[in-house]
Amino acid sequence: MKADESKSNGYMIRGADGAPFEPRAITPLRHNFDQHPLLQLQALRELAGRLAGSAKNIKLSLPKTWEGTPFHTLSLKQARTTVEKVFDDIESPGSWVAIYYPEDDPLYRDLLHDALGLVASQVEPFDPGMSEFNMFIFIAAPPSVTPFHIDRENIFNLQIAGRKIWRIWQPDDRVAVPASAAEGYLVRGDPDGLRYHPDLDSRALRFDVGPGDGLHFPPACGHTINTTTDWVTPGNGVAIGVAMTYFTRASRRRATAAVGSDFLRRKIPLIGAADNAVLNTLHYPVGRFLIRSRQTLRRQPPPRGT
Repeated sequence: MKADESKSNGYMIRGADGAPFEPRAITPLRHNFDQHPLLQLQALRELAGRLAGSAKNIKLSLPKTWEGTPFHTLSLKQARTTVEKVFDDIESPGSWVAIYYPEDDPLYRDLLHDALGLVASQVEPFDPGMSEFNMFIFIAAPPSVTPFHIDRENIFNLQIAGRKIWRIWQPDDRVAVPASAAEGYLVRGDPDGLRYHPDLDSRALRFDVGPGDGLHFPPACGHTINTTTDWVTPGNGVAIGVAMTYFTRASRRRATAAVGSDFLRRKIPLIGAADNAVLNTLHYPVGRFLIRSRQTLRRQPPPRGT
């Protein structure tokens, strides 16, 4: 099998333009999951209806969101609305809804595992230990904005319908995402240390994606997404994107090391603030000790991905 392509049951995910696939880097993709029946708008409406009873599955954006808004969301209950109302109005400008963990539904669990199974042979030789698969589906009517944020997982993001403009920063860009902000999110899920300002745009990669396009990127890449109106036509006014996420041994080690580094930063600032190979080697065992002791003494669950 070629390193840049995998196929199964007619579906494929590959590097764009035949470029070699690099699972540890920001990589443009091509795919044909925009043709999958489970990812069409009506099927997603039915999925949302099946999952609406759980507050964790359906998320709505805050009003008047822009790139610099903290990335917080509302549940249906908090927004005082229903799935039916959300999808009846889904083509209204600025509408935004996300379906978190659709793999709670057996059909979508199979879809997720089949899709990531396509790329396992490309990922494992370079970044082994793929595990903990999850999916997130984003549906938006332009103009809408996904605020600047980072994620803790490795991500395949596939555009299914409509168009979006991505600005994404390299995972080691400490101007866009300072180490303390990345650690705050990885350890405590705290997005408030992340600060967007327009001067960062010159440092970002920009991708205009449509159906059949996608991106793969590693953890902790800052990114923000705009859904513009210039592609909208009658009957074609909703953008749909699907994120399929996973961890590897390396990303788990990084998340565990972040626990140790975050602790040292706050307790011994001069030690924790440094960023070099010696201290990174120290951070991992410190983080592992803290996670295990907190589980034992406080029954505190470990941060996701550690």
